[in-house]
Amino acid sequence: MINNNYNIELRRLNLMKPVDIPHLRNVQMIVKDRVDSHTYDPTVWEHMKKLRKESDLVDDLSKLREGTKATGVPDILAPKVQVELKYSKKMGRNVPYLKIYRQNEKNTYQKALFYVHGGAYYGGCAKDTLPFLRLLATKFEGVIYSIDYGLAPEYPYPLGVEDCLSVLIEEANHYTQVSLGGDSAGAAIALGASQLCQNMGICSIYKHVLFYPTVVHGSDHQGPLWNDHLIPINPGQRTVLHNNYLQFKQLDKIMTKYYLNGQDYDLSSPILSPLKADPLMFKKILVLTGEFDPFRLQDEAFAQKVGIAGCEAKYIRYGGLAHAFLNYVGQVPAVEDALDECANELN
Repeated sequence: MINNNYNIELRRLNLMKPVDIPHLRNVQMIVKDRVDSHTYDPTVWEHMKKLRKESDLVDDLSKLREGTKATGVPDILAPKVQVELKYSKKMGRNVPYLKIYRQNEKNTYQKALFYVHGGAYYGGCAKDTLPFLRLLATKFEGVIYSIDYGLAPEYPYPLGVEDCLSVLIEEANHYTQVSLGGDSAGAAIALGASQLCQNMGICSIYKHVLFYPTVVHGSDHQGPLWNDHLIPINPGQRTVLHNNYLQFKQLDKIMTKYYLNGQDYDLSSPILSPLKADPLMFKKILVLTGEFDPFRLQDEAFAQKVGIAGCEAKYIRYGGLAHAFLNYVGQVPAVEDALDECANELN
């Protein structure tokens, strides 16, 4: 699976350094464009080119959950990486989670990453994270905990956030450095848990590692956070990009509906919408997003808000990638580079 072209591209990406991007102030930004800039990665394009203007997104929970299942993700061979299934009983919960770590002589680590999977709040599971978290575990000098929080609508907000707190209470006091991470909706849950974790005195959070997070509910879909015309792209692929944005505007409404499950909460709450939070809560963040991800513009707004507040904000944008690019682990070199960047930040 790993060939010479993969390794050459991975080395090229590894060598890229921060650049000055005028529209993102106070943010260390790295743009890792493809050689053929502003075009989809060929592997990603094979999936994206099937999108039609008439979206196939139907508000049917069973079909939506089926759509969150990653297919064709290769198993990553990491023979020294151990995976243990555990349960947290804290806060009256019974939360399953995976402990993922690389065996060493003493098996004593001082660093931990608590990871929250994506899936639009209603889908996904901790097992889905194993292909890329196993690879991350070969690079990270610490232990990774992947949390299997309760899914909406059966377990609506704020139960998923509280599940994360349960695991943090169970495990965080074993480490001197605790970081939080997640992808997509999981990253939003992680940011909500981070605020509560620090305000409740559970532990301090060292860094937040966020893969293509969604950071706001109830946003204006005609506003600047959803304007795909701001995204440069090869003219022959713009229709597909636009169709992807149309699909995600529908998804944004659907996932908020299931996440709240009829509860009348204020969508501007900082726990629900981290973009509305006091940015000083997030002292150090790393945000990694694809060039053509419909959440890209809100990710950039979030990174800039944290950076302007005087916190440490780093933003890496990968050329040619769309949403959920971690599912291309072992297939697209940029994914392994993203995991390298994550490990470098945490080590």
